[in-house]
Amino acid sequence: MAHLTVVKAVESRLRAGFNACPIFVENSGTQTPDAGGDFLLVDFPFSDSRQTTIGSPDANRYMERGTFRVVLSIVSGSGAHQGREWLDGIATLFRGKSFDGVRTYAPQSPSTDDRNDVAGFFRLVLTVPYDFSLIG
Repeated sequence: MAHLTVVKAVESRLRAGFNACPIFVENSGTQTPDAGGDFLLVDFPFSDSRQTTIGSPDANRYMERGTFRVVLSIVSGSGAHQGREWLDGIATLFRGKSFDGVRTYAPQSPSTDDRNDVAGFFRLVLTVPYDFSLIG
């Protein structure tokens, strides 16, 4: 599970830098938007935390490493060029950046195959690796 600081920092940066369609975070809704248009979902499918220093009670350093995903759902049949352009912009927001204690690395570009069509939407997924250091 991603640290709450990471989740809030990623969501805040994404909302500040992207406004082309609605943004949803994990468990913020159970259905597609009422308008039926394009939308983004941000989730955090992987993280791992390790202690990196020993011997200083309440002052040891811990490192979380993980990946977050930006899942863009665009209306089927509308083409993928606009979606890829949006994800390129989002990749730029996170590529090699440091913000609010989070450090991000090279985003993985979305791939396409016969699994992209889901329930009237064409999904493109951008994944971004990150790390986060905390003391506790």
